[in-house]
Amino acid sequence: MWPDAQPFLIVSASGRALAAMARRAGARSIVLDLFADLDAAACCEAIRRVAADRSLRFHAHRLLDAAAALAAPAACAGLVFGSGLEGRIPLLSRLAEGRRLCGNAPQTVWQLKQPQSLVPLLQALGIPAPAVRYEAPFDPRGWLVKQAGGAGGVQVRAARTGLQARPGRYFQRWVAGRSLSVLFLADGRRGRVIGFSEQWPAGADCPRRPFCFGGAIADAIVPASARTEVEQWVARLTESVGLVGLNGIDFILDETGVAHFLEINPRPTATAELYDARAPGGLFRWHVMACSGEMPAGRLATGAVRGQAIVYAPAALTVPAALRWPAWVVDRPAPGAVFAPGAPVCSVQAAGTSVREVRTQLDERSRTIGRSVIPLAA
Repeated sequence: MWPDAQPFLIVSASGRALAAMARRAGARSIVLDLFADLDAAACCEAIRRVAADRSLRFHAHRLLDAAAALAAPAACAGLVFGSGLEGRIPLLSRLAEGRRLCGNAPQTVWQLKQPQSLVPLLQALGIPAPAVRYEAPFDPRGWLVKQAGGAGGVQVRAARTGLQARPGRYFQRWVAGRSLSVLFLADGRRGRVIGFSEQWPAGADCPRRPFCFGGAIADAIVPASARTEVEQWVARLTESVGLVGLNGIDFILDETGVAHFLEINPRPTATAELYDARAPGGLFRWHVMACSGEMPAGRLATGAVRGQAIVYAPAALTVPAALRWPAWVVDRPAPGAVFAPGAPVCSVQAAGTSVREVRTQLDERSRTIGRSVIPLAA
């Protein structure tokens, strides 16, 4: 599978999960991300932080320069990208130049992350989704405001009076219900569901960005009718757009059991790691195979229910050199790392026999970090 043994270039807001998946699959990797945390560094051959100053965004020049220096096209097995590039299509295109692209084409990502093209596509495919408008509603109650190309809920807010239309801004009706996602694999023709996950926003843990991704737990229990409908969404979108590799769809399941499409992430999502150990050969291998048009034949093994939650900084903090992290913490920041209020600091993980058990563990572990670790860094 890796005949030339060249490293893959992984570019993602946080590259740790993809790098860990690559290592489990026996692949080498170079990571360019926004954090360069200790766990990501331990999974790859080289890592570089390429964030813009005081921002959770890529610095374009730093990213391109690092890619050229550490993973030039002639010395790179392929480009695997995660979150953070959905709204930076020209940058994604530059990264892909000369490199084997293990993921959806930049034009495909653009099409699926722009409401002006996504909404008509959903309507044509018969996929139900909340109402979208581009002018501010007269009464903002019950509306969310979003930015095209956003990811992870970072740019989602509750609409308020006084907001004006601007490029990329759109308004989406809020729908009450369970927040769920489906991870799926696609080979350009067929889509194959990997698993359904329960997820939740950061809420009060990140008051400046309350709709940020807070965490997720695999193996969510979803009614058969809703599962069937979402599986049909996967099939229609894959066939219509030619999706490849690992992708995810976020949706709401309302109190009547009806599923409402929220958005699609045309790249590996945060939940991929939760299923990785159960995929023969690993999901990184499956992703690369599917991007080449080959659907893996293996099936997921049974295993523990796994989950993860993000811990956000309640105030400005600097990580001290002597800080000791519990074993169930990942994305551990390097000593001296500085975080602004509301920035993601680390992740906690848990495993168990049910979604409820795992959620309880995650909540307890997040509180432990908040009580015993964060105060030392504040």
